[in-house]
Amino acid sequence: MLINNTLQMYLESRKGNVRESTIQSHTYRLRRWLEFCSEQGIESAEDIEQKHFDQFKVGRRDEDELSPATLKGQMDTLRVYIQYLERVGAVKNGLSESVPSISLKLEDSRNERIVTDDEAHRILETLDRYHYATKLHAFFILGWRSSARISSLRALDLEDFSPGEQYVYFRERDSTELKNGVLGERPVALSEETTEVLSDYIKHHRIDNTDQFGREPFFSSNQGRVHRNTFRRWSYKLTCPAFRSLDTECDGYHKNRKCDDAVSPHGIRRGSITYFLRNGLPEKVVSDRANVSEKVLDKHYDKRSQMEKMEQRRDYLNNI
Repeated sequence: MLINNTLQMYLESRKGNVRESTIQSHTYRLRRWLEFCSEQGIESAEDIEQKHFDQFKVGRRDEDELSPATLKGQMDTLRVYIQYLERVGAVKNGLSESVPSISLKLEDSRNERIVTDDEAHRILETLDRYHYATKLHAFFILGWRSSARISSLRALDLEDFSPGEQYVYFRERDSTELKNGVLGERPVALSEETTEVLSDYIKHHRIDNTDQFGREPFFSSNQGRVHRNTFRRWSYKLTCPAFRSLDTECDGYHKNRKCDDAVSPHGIRRGSITYFLRNGLPEKVVSDRANVSEKVLDKHYDKRSQMEKMEQRRDYLNNI
């Protein structure tokens, strides 16, 4: 059985038994598995071996830098998918038992590394002064101000930016899926300052190019659409202390590799969400803007201390 045909078969078998959001999540995770299989030259499900699961896990953990909690979700979904392939006779029985199981410690379920509001302010100051309206400036100001995921930023086309009405519209398309699929589609309002920076980026620094599907990506490259790993490199460069302070030395920064203090794009997103919450934006508003449930927001993104939350509740109560 061709492995590219198995994903749709699996998803069809799940419909009606799980929520649409679960289908979208499994689609996103398993497409990464199919990409891995393509890279390894695996065309038939019969060619899947135990070693491939270990290689996939290591790649997702080290190259894609998944947190333990996210990696657990990835491997759990892969195991369920392989169990389905066992039932339909596409792979040998018992193969699913070879999919590595990820055990979480309590601290693993919460990744604490974020960009603080003070760091973000200094990064934006440096960008505004020395790198105005460059791709780095456009990436960081939009990521910080919109709390968007990499998948959302990468999916943006020029037509999704409305400078006149000051918003961007994150949309699900076949070649650029959002984390939550069509449920992740949403317009996000922008400030006048952010809109001006993005407009100047398009006018002066954006590479005029299309991707392989003829679309005009907002973040473009000489090859077409900017790769996910490029966003990570940008994030590591911008969040390295040496970028925002000339007095700071960092070998990793000057040798174009990740330094110990640099933060991933997801750390920018978490920091942005925490910043909005600390400044009194209601959780429902932040949840809708960042496309994350309030339950997940509270568990994984909200870095306010219990005392901070208490003082904010006090401010509300004082007005009653």
